[in-house]
Amino acid sequence: MLGKGKSLVALLALAVVLLACAPAAAPAPTPTKAPAVAPTTAAAPTKAPEATKPPAAAPTPAPVTPTPKPATLKFGGVQVVSEGGVYIAIEKGYFKEQGITMEVNNFRTSSDAIAPIGTGQLDVTNIPMSVPLLAAADRGVELKVVAGVNQYRPNWENGWIVLRKDLKDSGQVKTPADLKGMKVATPSLAGLGEELVQLLLEQGGLKPGDAEVVVLPFADQVTAFANKAIAASWATEPFIVRGVQAGVSVKWIPTSQFFGGTAQGSMIVFGPALTKDQDLARRWMVAYLKGTRDYLKAFTTKEGRDDVVRILAKYTTMNDSNLYDLVEMPYIEPNGQLDKKSADAQYKWFVDKGLYTGKKTLGDISDLSFAEYAAQKLGKQ
Repeated sequence: MLGKGKSLVALLALAVVLLACAPAAAPAPTPTKAPAVAPTTAAAPTKAPEATKPPAAAPTPAPVTPTPKPATLKFGGVQVVSEGGVYIAIEKGYFKEQGITMEVNNFRTSSDAIAPIGTGQLDVTNIPMSVPLLAAADRGVELKVVAGVNQYRPNWENGWIVLRKDLKDSGQVKTPADLKGMKVATPSLAGLGEELVQLLLEQGGLKPGDAEVVVLPFADQVTAFANKAIAASWATEPFIVRGVQAGVSVKWIPTSQFFGGTAQGSMIVFGPALTKDQDLARRWMVAYLKGTRDYLKAFTTKEGRDDVVRILAKYTTMNDSNLYDLVEMPYIEPNGQLDKKSADAQYKWFVDKGLYTGKKTLGDISDLSFAEYAAQKLGKQ
């Protein structure tokens, strides 16, 4: 029994020895924790590069208007309403805008202004077609017809053949033929006035000498009618209405009737100072047409009428503002154009009658380019 016991002990001892000599068991693996990674910020979406913009353009500076070269010009007039475009342009500062100072010189008749134009004492005037005008140009005087001014036309009949009232009332004069042996007045010779008087007598079949033609300025005609010194005359406003108001004359035949409906009256004429300086001439015409258009507005739409009447009363012989409600006003061409048909007829009459024998034609002494420039600049009407 002991032997078996010893053997069991020996076996147990051997097992202990073997266990001691056996390699140690590998430890259970510990779960490996992934190393902490610093959180990354999500990349911002890539922004497409902005298109390269051209540098902003510098604002365009306003064009600099050159200051007009200053000039002083002399205007010769006879204080009639048809010169209104000039006077309105003076009073409203239109000439001043163009750097022009205007001086006004008054004459008794338009023919009186021709010699001063030729010598440079005047720079611009308003004058009807006349032999003295044509003759001056024919002599070499540097002048140009540059614009048409007033025109006689229906509803704008500023000029009439007027008849002494007692001859009308009595029936003694009914037609131009009845003027035989009487005196008929014209404001001047070799101009529109004489032409109209002669055309009147020709309508009546009267020959030269059948009636006496006398020269009498407008201002003296009313007195002559009152004294029965004349039977008829060619007159313009305000002298027409003054004769009517005085009870000594009446309107008889309108001027436009002698030219088929429209008759060219006066014209703007430039002297050497303006004919030689195109820029100054253009500036003058721009100011003048602005004044002319204000005039037309005043007597068509009545816009600015009171102011225009005030100006006309200041500068013309029609200084009573009440007269403007009584008279027929002259039509003034807003683009400065001539009525060529009647202007040519007037020129031809002077030639046919032998009153003008020079070589210069109306075309030779006309230059409407200044008026055309101004009308284009202001807008044609």
